[in-house]
Amino acid sequence: MENKNHLTSEQLTLTKYCFQKLVLAIIKTFKHKHSITRINDSQLFGFGNYDLESPSLQKDFQDLTKGYINGKYLYNKNREQKQGNPIVKINKEYKHVFFNYLNYTGIEEFLEAEISDPLEYERQKSLITTSFSNDDYYYCCYYYGEDRTMTKGKITIYNNWHTIELIFIYFDDKNHKYEYTFYGNIKKSEDFMHISTKFILNNSKKEGANFIFFVGKSNPKERPYLIGTYSGFDKYNRAIAGKIILKKFDGKKEMEAEFSTKLVAPLITQELRRERIIVESQVPTRAIKISDKSPYASLFSKLSGNYTFTFYNTLQKKIETLNLLIDPHSYNIMSVSKDLIIEHDHVKLMYKGQSIHLDFEILGISFLQKVSMYIKSYDLLHPSKEITGLYSGLDNNNNPV
Repeated sequence: MENKNHLTSEQLTLTKYCFQKLVLAIIKTFKHKHSITRINDSQLFGFGNYDLESPSLQKDFQDLTKGYINGKYLYNKNREQKQGNPIVKINKEYKHVFFNYLNYTGIEEFLEAEISDPLEYERQKSLITTSFSNDDYYYCCYYYGEDRTMTKGKITIYNNWHTIELIFIYFDDKNHKYEYTFYGNIKKSEDFMHISTKFILNNSKKEGANFIFFVGKSNPKERPYLIGTYSGFDKYNRAIAGKIILKKFDGKKEMEAEFSTKLVAPLITQELRRERIIVESQVPTRAIKISDKSPYASLFSKLSGNYTFTFYNTLQKKIETLNLLIDPHSYNIMSVSKDLIIEHDHVKLMYKGQSIHLDFEILGISFLQKVSMYIKSYDLLHPSKEITGLYSGLDNNNNPV
């Protein structure tokens, strides 16, 4: 966390008087640059049916930033102040380009050069100091990303936990680094913090990822770590979701130091590895085309029922018998005995439906505490005799069996 200079913030708040001066200065600079005396609003600001090849503020701003700028943004803000709003708030993406267009480094130089009224000058300075004495907060985020790699992002939170900037980093095969920037808004509801983001692509704003973090009853800035979920799409245009962890840093320098390396602490990696859902970008025309598992759905449906599993050690000595049920609704594995509880169960067809994989943990008085077994599908579905398979697991002393 850092307490930055009062005149530096994500958003800039201007008095009506100061904003009017800013707009007049921008228009004056534009007309002088292009030797224009009269121009309509749509062409000036760059919206509607304006001529893309003729001079416009939108074109000038985009030449300056080498990125997308909405020319109508300044027009809409000008309408706000004409409708009587006493102050005008300008977002981060625009405040820099407006002053740079006038060859000023920021609001301070603009005030010194353009605001000659002492009362208005002090009023604007006071407004900035009051509005932006908030602290900024710095985090690194970690998640299990594309290509089965741990991925980092750096996060800066502004304006008393109302706005956020996220920068994610990726490396290509030649270890070249690429950064993707998202801007978002933060809303807190009950014990959760919701973040929705946007990013700029092909000269327009696009919907980005969404995040939900549990923060509890206290202020989120008090939390050194935040754990939550994300949903969005990856660089391969697939819908994704997963688990994400934020780690707080004391300042920007410490956060940048963490962000500069690929290394991720093992404590975080073991929590996030494979905690990711990927939905391929496809629109199936029939149910059988939902996925490559679809042709085996009828086989999967026959797995439900009551089973007695008898486990032997390598000396063919019986060590455990379990009476289990695979229920026909959710295909959960459950114990018939009230003295045992089955947890973290998993039922899956493998190798084009040829094998069945059952995996679960056991709570209660049992020799086995963890079991993973493989059974041939054909034998199980045609039980003319006792069926055998292979298993591995842990016993009640945590020894492999």
